[in-house]
Amino acid sequence: MSEPAAPGTAGGKPAPLRRNRDFRLWWAGTMASAVGDEVTAVALPLLVLMLTSSPLHAGLVGSVEAIPPLLLSLPIGMLVDRVSRRLLMVGASLLSMASIVTVPVAHLLGELHLPQLYAVAFVSSLAATVYRIANTAALPGIAGRERLGEAASQSETIWGTSALVAPPLAGLMFESMSPAAPFLLDALSFLAITAAILAIRSRLGPDGTPAPLRWRRELTAGMRITARLPLVRTLTALTALGDFLFAGIGLLLIVLAKDSGASGPQVGTVFTAAGVGSLLGAALAPRIELRLGLRTAVVGKHWLTAALFPLLLLGLPPWGIGAVWGLVAGQVAVLNVIQMKYLMSQVGDDRLGRVEGFMTFLSRSSLPLGYALTGVLLDRFGAWRTLLVFEGVLIALACYSLVGRGLREKPAPSAGDGDAPPEPSTDLPLLTRPRSDR
Repeated sequence: MSEPAAPGTAGGKPAPLRRNRDFRLWWAGTMASAVGDEVTAVALPLLVLMLTSSPLHAGLVGSVEAIPPLLLSLPIGMLVDRVSRRLLMVGASLLSMASIVTVPVAHLLGELHLPQLYAVAFVSSLAATVYRIANTAALPGIAGRERLGEAASQSETIWGTSALVAPPLAGLMFESMSPAAPFLLDALSFLAITAAILAIRSRLGPDGTPAPLRWRRELTAGMRITARLPLVRTLTALTALGDFLFAGIGLLLIVLAKDSGASGPQVGTVFTAAGVGSLLGAALAPRIELRLGLRTAVVGKHWLTAALFPLLLLGLPPWGIGAVWGLVAGQVAVLNVIQMKYLMSQVGDDRLGRVEGFMTFLSRSSLPLGYALTGVLLDRFGAWRTLLVFEGVLIALACYSLVGRGLREKPAPSAGDGDAPPEPSTDLPLLTRPRSDR
């Protein structure tokens, strides 16, 4: 069943996103929510430290936040393809608000205790996981498939902006206003995103009646769909391995900056440079792909990153480390935008939730492993040899980008195009399906 044209379209052709009413609502609400989420992510461990003076508990709260996306992203992705995405996004926002608002209330009453903060961390992370998976699955219906590259760029810009703005804002509010102030801001942000979602007129999906539930096959559907789409498979492999490699990059950069004699504020400028680089990369990604083409943009990104990384071996001052990492972060953002664009364009709307659930599981499971690996390498071999290991992996990724099948073939028509070949049914065994001839 075809969807009606989204608001702001002419003859079914999406208008530019700046004139798309629904996308403007989505952008404003998502930006407010993203800033609120990042503010809480910084303020919550600060609050735990204030209550307990225990770095252990502050770290454990972060571990609790990692549980829902790691254990529940696959069933959540399945749910997103079976239940109203609008309902899930609104419900997740209201659940987050109800959870977060208990913190300023308990603080005001003088009844704030550590177990409550653990519960808030878990519930908020669960709701955020539901929201983000449903949000990605709903975005093609809001932006229109002809604007997915621009929409992916805007999405990456939102998260990059929030990561850059929220930490100093959270620290300022926590110290100068009240420890409860960042949580109140976050709770209010969920009202903004709820109002925005309810005001969006576009169909967010899923459409039609879902097939009978088969738990085992549904939970692994995202992985199998990804494996059968050469372009999505190649981009996913590159981004997943990059996530694993750079999970502990912050720790490595801190060690390098400290070895060069950097002060605390100078270390902070390294990460500020990374944030600025990410924003520029996200903004320029659609133009880079348009100018260079998909394969050249992806291959060029990986070889440029491999060429930049050895500069960190030169014993650069803090500003030099920040400049190099800012350039690398910009390249990473370009790949993230391209990967998100083709994920949304190649996967049908009725399957996007399960695929995004698999992507979430893949990225979240790589973070603790990659961080631990970086720590082990630094402990046993030091910063320079760790850099050499990273460089070896980057060269391997650059070589893979040259030979990856998905990048050497013309991308398949977008899912939803009238002439697009149907995706193979997920009910057939993997090894009995004919290989794609796209």
